[in-house]
Amino acid sequence: MRQRKLRNLDTRYEAFSDILIDDPAAMRGRWSERSGGAPLYIEIGCGKGKFISELAAREPEHFFVAIEGNKSVMMRAMEKIRDGGLKNVIFIPEHAGDLSEWFAEGEADGIYLNFSDPLPKNYWYKRRLTYRDRLKSYFRVMKPEGTVTFKTDNTDLFEWSVLEVIASDLKILDITRDLHADPERNADNIETEYEAKYSGFGEKIKRIIVGRR
Repeated sequence: MRQRKLRNLDTRYEAFSDILIDDPAAMRGRWSERSGGAPLYIEIGCGKGKFISELAAREPEHFFVAIEGNKSVMMRAMEKIRDGGLKNVIFIPEHAGDLSEWFAEGEADGIYLNFSDPLPKNYWYKRRLTYRDRLKSYFRVMKPEGTVTFKTDNTDLFEWSVLEVIASDLKILDITRDLHADPERNADNIETEYEAKYSGFGEKIKRIIVGRR
């Protein structure tokens, strides 16, 4: 079920001004000021925040930037962070474009793409978050050892994304087409709301971790 648009969003957002970045371009090259120098990780499309809130609680020594274009959905994520008393997450209420406009070279340590919109129509392929040009752009804002972790239940999108990684001349560091069936790989996995729901229906969760060659 889709999240209904919440009423009085602007007013409700005011209560979260301390963890909101309304002008991410102004932060370019200055993220360490906000993170206190902690390693910085980005989730593109944080949804209702189950993943980012649990990850931030598990890794308090890291700092997280959660990006989400649906403001009603992101409200739920911010509430989870506030309710959990977490101080190492901030939010960008926008759809992610070229991350180089928001982050300078080498500012990020890793990027998470969880259950991204498959955008199934063929002419939408350049808008997919795992399109080759997008993949390359992620590595422009990451440190040399930075990685992109992508999870999905969509087989067509996953197999297409694997080919995009290869076409980008990037390196597949790890890959599984049934994450939950692999005890070793699944041991530290944090489920998203979507993942918990659809894996319960028997959908296999695919994951790929990508790095530089």
